[in-house]
Amino acid sequence: MENILEIDDLHVKFSLAERDVLAVRGVSLSVKKGETIGLVGESGCGKSVTAFSILRLINPPGKIVSGSIIYKGDDILKMDGPSIRAIRGKEIAMIFQEPMTSLNPVLTIGYQIMESIILHLSMNKKEAREYAADLLAQVGIPDPSARLNSYPHEFSGGMRQRVMIAIALSASPSILIADEPTTALDVTIQAQILDLLMKIQEARGMSLILITHDLGVVANMADTIAIMYAGEIMEQGETSLVYRNPLHPYTRGLFDAIPKINEERAMLNTIPGTVPTLSAEPEGCVYHPRCPIGAEECLEKKIPFIQPGEGRQVRCIRAGAQIS
Repeated sequence: MENILEIDDLHVKFSLAERDVLAVRGVSLSVKKGETIGLVGESGCGKSVTAFSILRLINPPGKIVSGSIIYKGDDILKMDGPSIRAIRGKEIAMIFQEPMTSLNPVLTIGYQIMESIILHLSMNKKEAREYAADLLAQVGIPDPSARLNSYPHEFSGGMRQRVMIAIALSASPSILIADEPTTALDVTIQAQILDLLMKIQEARGMSLILITHDLGVVANMADTIAIMYAGEIMEQGETSLVYRNPLHPYTRGLFDAIPKINEERAMLNTIPGTVPTLSAEPEGCVYHPRCPIGAEECLEKKIPFIQPGEGRQVRCIRAGAQIS
């Protein structure tokens, strides 16, 4: 299947007063039409920065240093302002982490949904209002016509997230980026939001980039998984293959930290050490200081991807080695 989006060797840095932070280093990722990709990693690993780069939402002191992001044959990083604005929200849309901070508290829900519709679909206000009510109905908000007059604070967290989904879907995008869409929601509402996303994706045939910490969510939703650590992708491949046989020691560490129902432990497994500072390009493997199978050769040069099988990539020269 043809790729609709291709990220190649993306580098992003933030220039602070005392140092530069290399937030994303050499990220390469491809998205096929209708595919769901799960982008997984701990906080600060570069997941959201990668997503913001796709929409050119990196603002100073951040800067996209190099790389390419090809969407339908055109490099997003080389587009002028009007061209990227025509894509942003219409072709590629995003659901942000916290809907209460993404929605304007002094504007009605209807105004905020209609703003995107009028901009991208060239409807008049009456048509846009009818379409906005239909979108609210599609995302499961009762009495949608009346709720268009409500303000964000009059909605619960789950309903606000549904509004964000409605805004993102308003122009029927080809790609939807969901940046931790269930953050701060209780488990029942999380399940409803994720189920809604899957149903909408299937109905519209769009691609979905799902950014999350939750490996369980990825197992249920994603066709492909990419594991990020300290600004780099450590391992990526078909979700079922990675879950059955994780090869990178970081991926294996994440999986080992998940509690298992059939096991009793006094303490959960953890990954020792801390994430390195990203102010300097590492000489070798960025995970080496925490790696249980690291060797001197891991420090000699930047570790390339190896391909242990079809559809698998691992940034580790000792991939799959026994962990003692």
